[in-house]
Amino acid sequence: MPTWPNKRTGCPRIETVMKLHEAKILIVDDEPMLCEIFTSWLTLSGCESVHEASDGEEALAFIQAQPVDVLISDIRMPKMDGLTMVRRLRELGTIIPSIIFVSGFADIDVRQMCEFGVEAFLSKPVQREEFIGRVETAIADRSALWLNPMSPSPRQIVSIEVAEIIHPQNGDQDGLNSLSLGRGGFKIQATGPLALGGVAFICRLPVDTRPSASDLRGEGWVRWFSRADRMAGIEFAYLDPSCRLWVLDEIARNHPISFIPGH
Repeated sequence: MPTWPNKRTGCPRIETVMKLHEAKILIVDDEPMLCEIFTSWLTLSGCESVHEASDGEEALAFIQAQPVDVLISDIRMPKMDGLTMVRRLRELGTIIPSIIFVSGFADIDVRQMCEFGVEAFLSKPVQREEFIGRVETAIADRSALWLNPMSPSPRQIVSIEVAEIIHPQNGDQDGLNSLSLGRGGFKIQATGPLALGGVAFICRLPVDTRPSASDLRGEGWVRWFSRADRMAGIEFAYLDPSCRLWVLDEIARNHPISFIPGH
């Protein structure tokens, strides 16, 4: 199963705008002991509003009645599994919370789940530090993210000429050499194969796209790569100061649902 970065793998601890004690968190798991452990971790870290559901069906009913900030879910559950629950959230047009999957299963279509808004996949057994760190990242304001270069720097580098920037949530369609922006990363067509893991990227944008500069530069993680169409989904870890404010403004103006666009 793919795992998202934590403090030990190069993702720095961040200062959140929303604090844990302000966040409403829903834990979805059919194992009562795990719900109890996760609830305890969050409570000890200061979270005052933690709720539990035993399956996706119960979770959907809860979210429709009272929206949550973070949804932490298992994948394999009775009645309705986590994958179906996420698809239903998208279909219902409900406000999509930050979604974190915690599971022992690896057969996940990461491309589709990132498209539906899933931000992280953590493998069981998960460590408390990793778990809390990922929740803190999920509730952070975008302006508190992507400030520090990765350590060590990625060896893999991708350089792309971009013809246009599209926003799928606004009905824009993929074009040749387009870049599709989500709230946590972007999708591009790579010139060659990319390995999952760390990557430094340079996306040369059309000059009229941003007046201040013409490149989207930074570092991140290749979360998925399709050999069939050479499309890749890259999560932001660090953005160069020359383009960071532009990215934040694009995300704020377009409100993408996808964490990383997939289609």
